[in-house]
Amino acid sequence: MAPSGSSRAAAVAVAATLAAAGCAGGSDKLVIEVWTHEFAPLQKSLQEKWIPEFEAANPGVEVQLTSIPFAGVVSYDSKLLSALSSGKGPDVWDMGDWNYDTFHKNGFLEPIDPAAFGYASHQEFIDAYQPGATKAIERDGKLIGLFSEFNTLNLFYNTDVFASAGIPPLPEDKPVSWDRIGEISEKLRVQDGDRVDRIGFQFGFFANFRSPQWYAQNFYTLMRQYGQDDLFVDGKPAATTQPVVDAFRVIHDYTYKYRAYDPTFLNNWFADVPQGRAGMVQAGTWYPASAKESKKDFKFAVAPNPVVDPDDPETYHNISWLWGWSVNAKSPTPEKAAAQKFLAFVLGKKGETAQAAHWFETAGFLQPSKAFLESDAYKSALAESPWLRLWIDAFENYRIAPVQHSYDEAGAALVRAIDRVIYDKASPEDAAASLQQELSRLSA
Repeated sequence: MAPSGSSRAAAVAVAATLAAAGCAGGSDKLVIEVWTHEFAPLQKSLQEKWIPEFEAANPGVEVQLTSIPFAGVVSYDSKLLSALSSGKGPDVWDMGDWNYDTFHKNGFLEPIDPAAFGYASHQEFIDAYQPGATKAIERDGKLIGLFSEFNTLNLFYNTDVFASAGIPPLPEDKPVSWDRIGEISEKLRVQDGDRVDRIGFQFGFFANFRSPQWYAQNFYTLMRQYGQDDLFVDGKPAATTQPVVDAFRVIHDYTYKYRAYDPTFLNNWFADVPQGRAGMVQAGTWYPASAKESKKDFKFAVAPNPVVDPDDPETYHNISWLWGWSVNAKSPTPEKAAAQKFLAFVLGKKGETAQAAHWFETAGFLQPSKAFLESDAYKSALAESPWLRLWIDAFENYRIAPVQHSYDEAGAALVRAIDRVIYDKASPEDAAASLQQELSRLSA
């Protein structure tokens, strides 16, 4: 489809702006700042491939990359919010879907330009992706971010650890129950006196990785499987209901009954399972790429995400999330134009699939464009790594939706409630009651 007159004009304006910026001041270069959260395959691809190639194709532009730890004393999200709130910050960055609503309301996000990506309109741009996939990054009929990845959870496990404990492989065609995973984890635990050498299961929250995203994702998966979609029902706090108590009970049982999980033992999200310190972990398609950074010969298998009752389809619930690339609305016009051009270069224009194939193969990032999902590259990746099929099946077999509360006050209250269970040995009922009190204060 040929671009409309307004789109052609916008494209010409962008090109002129870039040209002028690149030539301004003779040899001076236009610098765009790019921020990402720390994830080794992402940084490696940007530093070794995409940035050098982009700069070679655009000699008037220089890309400066900054990578910041996702969780810790100063987390990526808090540093990003602080920088943008000051009126500065990067020109382009990646971030989780939980930030888009707040960042949009604060005027931080420049709409992604369809013309820079070869589309004639915002609607054609949106329609290039799977139906509903763009919900979190779409406002007023425009994309305010563009996919880095779109994902859900399945269960990775170390096959050497399973074999050493005499545990048969998990079924690939049907999830097992949380109770069964707890029982397996009991057998996987290795302890010599007070020294623990291995635990069975790794939740996404522990002493040196206090990420509200993973607290919420793991908890919401359980709560939804027990029958409640959110911590709020009809706009009111609902933290003392049976589904919430039951979700806390799974976390409590994994910590104390099965001794499957120990938040003080784990030390590295990506290394603990590959190195045999833990047997299993829930993660997305990106996990093997980073896990193999710590152990190249990591042998693993993947099973469908566990459920409360494998024989009850009503318990087949899961969560979804995405990371998206965004452009700073407060950056000067030349930098904004260069940022749009950079994103089109690394993510691909209309009909291009090589970029999405690269991210899928090297980082496990699934970008849900129709063109890529119909491409030979995608089919080839599935043939090479059949376990990826579980993510296709998950979107068909589970009810999947984003988490409503992670990086907000309700999410912070949830973190504290889970900590009371795993660190203070609070009962599920007491944790639910304390969470209800906090949510009620927030609502008041």
